[in-house]
Amino acid sequence: MKPLEPRDVPQALSDAPMPAPRAQRAMTATWRLAVLVVVIAGIALVLANSLRVYFTQAQELAQERAKIAAEKDRIADLEDKLQRWNDDEYVKSIARVRLGWVMPGEVGYHVIGADGKPLEGATMNDQDEVPGTWYEKMWGSVQLADKPGEDAEGSTTPTPQPSPSPTP
Repeated sequence: MKPLEPRDVPQALSDAPMPAPRAQRAMTATWRLAVLVVVIAGIALVLANSLRVYFTQAQELAQERAKIAAEKDRIADLEDKLQRWNDDEYVKSIARVRLGWVMPGEVGYHVIGADGKPLEGATMNDQDEVPGTWYEKMWGSVQLADKPGEDAEGSTTPTPQPSPSPTP
């Protein structure tokens, strides 16, 4: 053992603990930091799993709420349709359209197409609208009316043929 230097003698005689050398303090701080990082990483893993479950359940909840809203809309539509059947005018209009019924004193007509089958509803609304302003459409209809023998595609309409009369 070597003798103490004069400047270290008062410190050796005092009851206060000696400070740790710098290298030992640095090593203690490094271990503390490593433990802190491990603890934070563990907490992050626990929270990450919990957050994943939370967001998955939030997405499922949103989907279920959307399904509920769609079902409520569908129920409201069905209740509206059911309520309409309590109206006599609605029932009469459906009987006229679907069954072809007419009121007493009225005459019912069925429009027969080129194929010999009755046409359903108005066929004018089924055609595509011609683009343009109203006066261009009107002028087009005037020009079309000037050519009664041709339709919109330029082909001629079939001429009516007499039906054979029954023989007695």
